[in-house]
Amino acid sequence: MKTKGLIAFIFLGVASLWASSPGTVGFSFLRTQVGARAAGMGGSFLAVPGDIHAVYYNPAGLFQLKNRTATATYLNHVLDLNSGFVGYSQPLDPWGKVGISALYIDFGEFKKRDNTGLELGDFGASSLSLAATFAFEPLTHLGVGMNAKFIHTSIDNYSAEAVAMDGGVIYTFPDHDLHVAAGFFNIGAALSAFVDEKDDLPFHYRAGFSKKLAHLPLFFSFTLYKYNREEWHGAVGGEFQLSDKFFLRLGYDHLGQEMQVGTSKDRFAGAAIGFGLLLKQLQIDYSLTSHGEIGSLNRFTLSGTF
Repeated sequence: MKTKGLIAFIFLGVASLWASSPGTVGFSFLRTQVGARAAGMGGSFLAVPGDIHAVYYNPAGLFQLKNRTATATYLNHVLDLNSGFVGYSQPLDPWGKVGISALYIDFGEFKKRDNTGLELGDFGASSLSLAATFAFEPLTHLGVGMNAKFIHTSIDNYSAEAVAMDGGVIYTFPDHDLHVAAGFFNIGAALSAFVDEKDDLPFHYRAGFSKKLAHLPLFFSFTLYKYNREEWHGAVGGEFQLSDKFFLRLGYDHLGQEMQVGTSKDRFAGAAIGFGLLLKQLQIDYSLTSHGEIGSLNRFTLSGTF
């Protein structure tokens, strides 16, 4: 029945110890990419500051947001699953920036049957994560951020809850348009289980950088990440500024190698493409991400400042 400055660096050390804990990993929907801009860059978004989706990818990135910002994403998932993400952030001067966000996945309706195959009606399944974010700048050009999360997932009349936290840092070298970041995600524990055994959360840590190239209209990002009891993976993304208002994005996540099943579609697994359009204070983004033979994911995002 399973669905599966200094303070930040202290958190990173504690998180590394937590990563060795045994158990079955659940709450796998927390591995979902959010935001069409980030997904179009292969999910390599750890070291991208000043974007509202930092509430999900690295809370430290909020420290460069200047205005109140909101975003909403619709994801057309494989097997007709539906998912949505919303986020909001605003300055809390002089202390820093705050934000809230929610990730929701509806797995649809299923037929319920007994051991003899007799149909007993329908049942649903869904997952929800709610997060509160705080980011501040303890030193010039250094952002530190943390998330506190409540997680709920349900199947029919069964449910499980968990609490977790994320932490991250990001340092900007303004003379070089370079950002370097690190963070840990989903360190926490289940509060309840579907039946008897509580699942571990998909704890992982990430490190990466992003840079705006000096002689090309290209913003480049690279991220290394590792989930507990899994191998290291990498993601790379690029955003080409074709005009003042139009952006083209390409990305690749090495995790796509694990999606290959031996068909002609394998060569696209992990690849992503997308575009962005600026209309005054509104930004419209779209991305297409390939999971190989499994299918492709379409994301549509609207973001705005006010």
